[in-house]
Amino acid sequence: MWKSVKKFLEEFEGITCRSPKGCIRELLSVGLISENDSIELRRMIDNRSITVHTYHQEIAEQIFGNIGSYIGLMRKILSIIKGSGSSG
Repeated sequence: MWKSVKKFLEEFEGITCRSPKGCIRELLSVGLISENDSIELRRMIDNRSITVHTYHQEIAEQIFGNIGSYIGLMRKILSIIKGSGSSG
């Protein structure tokens, strides 16, 4: 997801970002997402990093419980990208 955001920001906003969290901060700075969405997206990125390196069942189950809200956020980002990209 973050690489799609990166490409969108470069092509339609003229903004270069080099990391997942940097791209989320840039979406916030141009007013395309709310502060709450920004916090949740950064939490999603942190959770993704944790799952790559965790072997603890409890942590994995806790993160799994968040997937529903993360899917909603990713759909929201896709909608923003599609809507902004098609108008420019």
